[in-house]
Amino acid sequence: MPAFNYLPEAERRELVRHVKWLTASVKDGQRANKFEEAVKSGAQKPPIAVPPEPGVTVEALVRGKELYTKLQCANCHGETGVGDGPAAAEQKDSLGLPLPPRDFTIGAFRGGSTGRDLYLRVANGMASTPMLAFTDEVLPPTDRWAVVQYVQSLRRSDAQVNDLLRPTDTTLRAQRVRKLPVAPTDPAWEKLDSVRVPLNPLWPEPYPIPAVAVTAVHDGQKLSVLMQWRDDIANGAPVRVEDFQDAIALQWSLKGTTPFLGMGDTENPVNLWMWKAGWQQAIAGARPDVDTVNPALHVDTYFATSYRTAEATGNLQAVLRPPTAVEDANARGFGSFAPQPAAGQNVHGQGVWRGGFWSVVVTRDLRSRDKDDVQFAAGKSVPVAFAVWNGEQRDRNGRKVVSNWHHLVLDR
Repeated sequence: MPAFNYLPEAERRELVRHVKWLTASVKDGQRANKFEEAVKSGAQKPPIAVPPEPGVTVEALVRGKELYTKLQCANCHGETGVGDGPAAAEQKDSLGLPLPPRDFTIGAFRGGSTGRDLYLRVANGMASTPMLAFTDEVLPPTDRWAVVQYVQSLRRSDAQVNDLLRPTDTTLRAQRVRKLPVAPTDPAWEKLDSVRVPLNPLWPEPYPIPAVAVTAVHDGQKLSVLMQWRDDIANGAPVRVEDFQDAIALQWSLKGTTPFLGMGDTENPVNLWMWKAGWQQAIAGARPDVDTVNPALHVDTYFATSYRTAEATGNLQAVLRPPTAVEDANARGFGSFAPQPAAGQNVHGQGVWRGGFWSVVVTRDLRSRDKDDVQFAAGKSVPVAFAVWNGEQRDRNGRKVVSNWHHLVLDR
């Protein structure tokens, strides 16, 4: 569930009204809105008043730790808050599905991570989960704040730094330069400022990648985007079934709108550029294959002229030497991801892994003859979002970290 803070407040309120409308049901031939009925019957409870957040003191943290133990929070969330309590493996949701307790140390919470967000979570509990509500009778406001502040104190220092570095807006400026850098090791990048784009995990991970640093430039003819993020281990071509590769993707809105973040929709298609570490290896001639990963493998004689059937059909996912390290594709919603033909693969890229960091550059002409390609022009704003896959954490399908929509603007 991403944040929709890029929508105007009026549109967000309209969205809330529509969600409430969807909860209605048909009763005696009439549509009955559950929210409206609750108001009329007096069953709707008034919103919980959240008192002003107090300053953090040693006394409050000591009290919070005492309550954390007394309320048996550690039974699920663990003594240090990493979600490894003795009852953690037994937790299930209302449907009986496993539900791991939240890891407080990474500072990632569904529904917001501010003090007010956590205060309401403690007060109301979480429906369909084992998280109970701690009402005023059980936990007065002062103690509730003490618990919240103690939980916040369990966050790792790097998670706190990530919050401090969060940008104030979503604008990415592409500076105009005379000579376009197309290699991630080009010294010209060091003279340019990058923008830190926060990333949000779509799947609970112990150490999600928090952000990607983005730098963009153009020379009036081509656009280059440098993306850098921390990854302790470089994961290349997935030769074995248990292997997954590192990757990064840019999602461009083709109509200038901010459509559904999950690959757009039927009315708002998106153009995707996906750099893959395995494709980078293949182009460099360093891609391992089954016989190199398993040197003792015995293979019978192949009588067929081509036993790589997927490659024989032109499937870009199966070719040993793709035309570029970046896949150019399109989508119109979930399940609609479709690579462009080999002749349309006009996005080029290069990645370098050094000292626990990936540096990847993608480059393409500002204008393209392909109708399914995003088009760029000086002064024009183009919505873009980012996604990063970490092969070491077995990221696949929806298991990745993603950004919200940002807006790239090319300087004149």
